[in-house]
Amino acid sequence: MAGLSRRTVLAVGGAAVWGWPPARQRHLPRIASGFELSEPPLDSGPGRFTASFIDHHPPQDYVHCPSLCDQIDGTLVCSWYAGPREGHPDVAIWMADSPVSDRESTRQWSAPRPIVTRHSVMDDLDRFVQKVGNGVVFTDGTGRMWLVFVTIAVGGWSGSSLNAMSSIDGGRSWTKCVRLTLSPLFNVSELVRAAPVRLASGEIGIPIYHECIGKFPEMLWLRPTADRIMAVKSRMASGRAFLQPVVVPTGKHDAVAYLRNYSGSRCLMVQRTQDGGRTWTTPEPTSLPNDDSSVAAVRLSSGQILLAFNSSPHGRETLSLAVSPDGIGHWQTITNLDHYPGATFDYPFMMRDRCGAIHVVYSWKKKRVRHVTFNEAWVTEQFVGPVGAVR
Repeated sequence: MAGLSRRTVLAVGGAAVWGWPPARQRHLPRIASGFELSEPPLDSGPGRFTASFIDHHPPQDYVHCPSLCDQIDGTLVCSWYAGPREGHPDVAIWMADSPVSDRESTRQWSAPRPIVTRHSVMDDLDRFVQKVGNGVVFTDGTGRMWLVFVTIAVGGWSGSSLNAMSSIDGGRSWTKCVRLTLSPLFNVSELVRAAPVRLASGEIGIPIYHECIGKFPEMLWLRPTADRIMAVKSRMASGRAFLQPVVVPTGKHDAVAYLRNYSGSRCLMVQRTQDGGRTWTTPEPTSLPNDDSSVAAVRLSSGQILLAFNSSPHGRETLSLAVSPDGIGHWQTITNLDHYPGATFDYPFMMRDRCGAIHVVYSWKKKRVRHVTFNEAWVTEQFVGPVGAVR
């Protein structure tokens, strides 16, 4: 220990204590059960497209990183973070919901309400938290709703940790959050962004990523229960340039993953698995641009992959939809969801609900959450003529 300063030893020791797993969390063995491929009913009617906004009153200065899920009764739930700016101590994770109504042509959203603040997390964990960030909301096989989200104790995103909490009443009340300890030492630099996938065993696979020193994609495998979280992670690729994976199952053991590209090549990357996510191919470039921006994707009933991405060579002023027959090549951009020179439309999150409708939420100029809904017939119609963007 002669070459180490006392400060270094204390820092390493403190990080080890911070990262040590709590007694109520246990790691689960990997079960190669395969992906659950949901096949919601196909809407055979005419093409439909509607759009709405989720707004803060009074407005927030920075609104970002929305996610979306549907409950058993069809209610949509959206979560995002908002505050003075990214990384500000006063940032909170917010939530709004939208019940089903046959009388309304567009979704009506409830007033946003905060569900996570750094103070609420500190009370739950009895640990210091400097700020909160990205979160993903989803439901498990029992209908229980979960939120997995990022907290940071010191520094920037590279010093993040993941946490989880759940609700059985649609988000009106939540359990105390627990910190997901994925490494017995340090346990930092794990972030979440994209939609989870379900396994046939009932477990949940959540694409996550690492940002400390390197930038690389991972999978977080969860077995959530009412009283504890069992979790383990696995790496999808190594390196310093690829993050925010989006995973789309295409078969029981097959899936494709799309990666945000931080490197100078500025193209969307893709990789594949044929063993349920246990191993992945080396990331390969696609023909689509990616100026270091997040994407979202779903599988259509035809087997095609629908992708939401920033199609601008530089910046995020255009958010587009593209379709590929196999999710690997032959991409065709079919329409723009939004475009305005110099503006920012980014961080799309996409899902299919229990009735087969497709929903996309994204950050609209960092000021609002925009929600668009359409069916597969509308997607087919875009091959004939594009729909104008909303500005």
